[in-house]
Amino acid sequence: MKKRNLFKAALGLSLILAQPLAAVAAEETVVLRFSNWQPPAHFITTNMLVPWTQEVEQATEGRVKIELTNPLGKPQAHLDLVRNGIADLGMSVHSYTASRFPLVEFAELPFTTEDSGINSQAYWDTYQKYMTDANEHRGVKLLGAWTSPASVILTTKENITSLQDLQGSKLRSPSPLFDEVSKQLGATPVTAPASEAYEMLSRGVIDGMYFQYDQIHNFKLDRLIKSVVAAPGGFGKTSQYLFMNEGKWNQLSPEDQAAILKVSEKHIATTFGEKWNQSEQNAIQALTKDGLNTYLIAGDELKELKEKIAFLEQDWLKKAASKNVDGPAALEFYRQQIQALSQNQTN
Repeated sequence: MKKRNLFKAALGLSLILAQPLAAVAAEETVVLRFSNWQPPAHFITTNMLVPWTQEVEQATEGRVKIELTNPLGKPQAHLDLVRNGIADLGMSVHSYTASRFPLVEFAELPFTTEDSGINSQAYWDTYQKYMTDANEHRGVKLLGAWTSPASVILTTKENITSLQDLQGSKLRSPSPLFDEVSKQLGATPVTAPASEAYEMLSRGVIDGMYFQYDQIHNFKLDRLIKSVVAAPGGFGKTSQYLFMNEGKWNQLSPEDQAAILKVSEKHIATTFGEKWNQSEQNAIQALTKDGLNTYLIAGDELKELKEKIAFLEQDWLKKAASKNVDGPAALEFYRQQIQALSQNQTN
């Protein structure tokens, strides 16, 4: 009798202890690997990606954690790395696989706005309103997209006094759009990812590049860059995006998916864009104070350049039509958003 009672007591205790263990197992933390090709100390890593991973952990009450790892491949390979499940998350530049993303180019067009915060918000809203049905990001879950501030031309030339000084230069280009701008400037485009900028400049493979002021510090180009060429609204922008393996995303609970989306999508466009814009303004002030010369295109020279590259917008409209996207309406909406956000900023 005593043995039977002891057995029942032990069984009851084991059931009581098992309940918390089962609950813990059910709420086990999901750890996602984020393959990051940006340098660990780069502004995008420290001020954009790391804070976002912390926001995700907080939003999901610790149920989802994201670990930034060393890159599992080249920058331009990250879309497929994530799509194929080699990494759970990644970020990349749309133009690294430009043929897959013809529609995003509207947000990279020149002469729109220099403010990446404004441009990124207008970009996200326009893309969501007019282009999601095209399903350009199939195979991955798009969590956010944003653009750089307006691109300028960083050069190794001591002094630029006109666009004529760029003729014959070899310029690192991040996308087909910038390839075409280079050709109209009489320069030769050289396609390469941003991570190769320092080596290419130091070896004389290129004479300059389309970049932002703050990248001079981020990629340690200080001793190589001698002058800058800028245009109102920029020569263009670079679109970047953050994405997750679709299978991994579908394995998350609806509760955690909703929590992650609250700190992603428009939130990423706004915060990443605004942070990058502030970094750019700080860099412009510091570099100007240190004596870096900027040649700003204006007057007839600017008018002539705009006329030369007006075909870029027409080319995009043709791409939009081929994807059944109302290009003229999308561009009008995009520019209205830029105007409204710019006015709100000045008020």
